[in-house]
Amino acid sequence: MKTRQSFGQPLATYQGVSFPIVTHYQQLEMLKWQAYRGLWLRDQGRSHTKEAATVKWLGPKYSQEAIHECLLLNGHYAYTKEMPLEQRLRDVIGLEIGDGTAQANQMVIAKQLIGKAYRSYQHSNQTERVKG
Repeated sequence: MKTRQSFGQPLATYQGVSFPIVTHYQQLEMLKWQAYRGLWLRDQGRSHTKEAATVKWLGPKYSQEAIHECLLLNGHYAYTKEMPLEQRLRDVIGLEIGDGTAQANQMVIAKQLIGKAYRSYQHSNQTERVKG
């Protein structure tokens, strides 16, 4: 995007091109910090299940979206073997399958977020039935 030109200016200077790049950069940067947090928690001997599942779920998702945007921004040229984008897209889709489905990782996160509250709710309902 820095080298391709339109109307005498690099494509990257246009908001329609630069803003999606900024969005994807920020998503991937936040995800990187979530991965660092998970690793830090693991080093501290603390639970890191939720953080690991988040990275395994959103890493490939955000990466796939960013690569797809790059394909669109580069047009037909992006589908050639001269650019690595088509191979990167296949690699990321492989991660979406290999690291557990999005739904499986979401279930892990949900159990970590609401598991205790859900168990308390179930327990209180069972206690009320016994009393009644």
